[in-house]
Amino acid sequence: MNCVSLPGPSGNDYLINLIDSPGHVDFSSEVSTAVRLCDGAIVIVDAVEGVCPQTQVVLRQAWLENIRPVLVINKIDRLIVELKFTPQEAYTHLQKILGQVNAVTGSLFTSKVLEERAEKESENQGTPENSSGEQVYDWSAGLEETDDSHLYFSPDQGNVVFASAIDGWGFRYFTLFSTISSLHTI
Repeated sequence: MNCVSLPGPSGNDYLINLIDSPGHVDFSSEVSTAVRLCDGAIVIVDAVEGVCPQTQVVLRQAWLENIRPVLVINKIDRLIVELKFTPQEAYTHLQKILGQVNAVTGSLFTSKVLEERAEKESENQGTPENSSGEQVYDWSAGLEETDDSHLYFSPDQGNVVFASAIDGWGFRYFTLFSTISSLHTI
């Protein structure tokens, strides 16, 4: 565990404890403990490997503890240096990774909404039955009315960072474009 004290923009100081939990599935209990101690989380996904089973476990643990993590897609340099991706191929690959992470997040959200709806219906009158006496479920009911726009990872929302830890750089969507626009006086 590492600790750093950072001065905030309003003159307030912030104490940040960084807990680097192992990424291997054998250390799930350590990750679970670390998540319970935190107010935030950084989930790091390898740009080449994409979403692994442990990534899904970490996202689920963060979800269960009501922590909204920041997604860091690391090792972006490998897409260029090792895989020799064109810009379009790299973009498509990164979109695929975002889609995988958001699919996990979406399934967690859907499960929660359906569980809440089932609890609500069981409190009210029980499960509806059809004419033959079988139980009938409407699995889509409740999802349309629920706002899920804040759940997903998107560079537009500022909750995705693209990085290369080995080269010591990282950027968010807006940082990149503000830098480019200032260089070209746009």
